[in-house]
Amino acid sequence: MSPAPIRVRTGWRLVAAMAVAALVLASCGTAKVVIQRVNGTPARSISVPLTNVGCTLSNFCVAVGTSSASVGPTAVGEFATPSGHWFPLALPPSASPLITSTACTRTQCLLAGSQPGRDLLWRFSATGHTLVVATPPPGGIGVDALTCDGLNCALVDTSALGATPRLSLSADGGLTWTVPLDMTWANGDAVTSLACGAIFDCVVSALSPRHQVTLYVTGDGGATWTQRATPPTWTSLTSLSCVNLRCVALANTIGTSKLLRSTNLGKSWTSVRLKQQANALACTTMTSCVVVGQLSNASPWLVTLRAGITSDVSLLYVPTPLLDVACGTKTCAAIGVTTLLNVRAPR
Repeated sequence: MSPAPIRVRTGWRLVAAMAVAALVLASCGTAKVVIQRVNGTPARSISVPLTNVGCTLSNFCVAVGTSSASVGPTAVGEFATPSGHWFPLALPPSASPLITSTACTRTQCLLAGSQPGRDLLWRFSATGHTLVVATPPPGGIGVDALTCDGLNCALVDTSALGATPRLSLSADGGLTWTVPLDMTWANGDAVTSLACGAIFDCVVSALSPRHQVTLYVTGDGGATWTQRATPPTWTSLTSLSCVNLRCVALANTIGTSKLLRSTNLGKSWTSVRLKQQANALACTTMTSCVVVGQLSNASPWLVTLRAGITSDVSLLYVPTPLLDVACGTKTCAAIGVTTLLNVRAPR
């Protein structure tokens, strides 16, 4: 037999061996990287920008927005089922509403803000797909921050007397509230975020008139407060969430965004530098999160983080930066000013 056919058969054996090796590698998950791709859904209103989104633990999401472009602000709302389909949501009649915060439990979301001269509080029902007026703490002129964990909720609003921020707590999902306690340490500051690891253990971040981030914690429901040290380079601290003593948050400095983690209720933090400008953060666990924001050219940006691994999500039909994000147990929702997105929740 001539040597040429032997060389041909040897070559085919080598090709076959390489193909088998590739299949083995692929089966081990090392030969292929799957990038999640998400299509944006146009909002039903292009004249009223979306500003806030929240998701229940049962994976229903609600998105709202307000606008003052006409004679008085108007509001729009939509909700999504766990399948990711968005539907229009009827809003309660309200004079010049302004929505600033959302917080959700298993089957409902609270939406808070202000209307002329008083707090505004709405309740979204995932079971009835309805949005109704709820009762906020008395004597407030606008809600600055809101958080819920199960039926335990907390709210920071501004007092009509002296414009002092106040903390109120609820143990029944926002149906009733404790008597508000003044947060005198925050006089003149803009409260930016609120989280409670337990019903009486809360963390509040604020921004001083000199643009310095301040951070205070309470272990007795707002009767006393302790200041936590913050780096002078932080220009904002937002998207706070806590479980017991473990917290995550989003910090911005000049030109940089960081994902923060704490295991001692904000006494100290570790940070992960993010590649782009982040606007909001939502987590399903302390190590599994979704971050939204924008690239340097103002294009939208969304990443998922799982156990220290960051994965970019490919976005289609999303024309503007992403402003807010929220997660249920299986799905997350993000919004731009005129766009809605659904993303698989990282676990």
